[in-house]
Amino acid sequence: MSSRMVFARSAERHGFTVADVLFAYQHPIRRRLLVRGGERYLKFTGRHHGDPLVPSIEVMMKIMPGRGIVVFHVNAEQGNFWDKD
Repeated sequence: MSSRMVFARSAERHGFTVADVLFAYQHPIRRRLLVRGGERYLKFTGRHHGDPLVPSIEVMMKIMPGRGIVVFHVNAEQGNFWDKD
């Protein structure tokens, strides 16, 4: 099976797009790889383009080796994002 990215409905909640996530991933501010119950997650913040009121976004995704990734959270970066796991 080929790797792919799924943009979950929960990731669309705040109006951000796959293009926003890719831009943030290419322009990182901070990244952390988490392992919970044997599952791998990537949590990161990165630059946002096109809106001076939202300079960065926060992203959470689940990494499924050999199957792809599921982006399940995208929002304007909040002050408490790094305090939660």
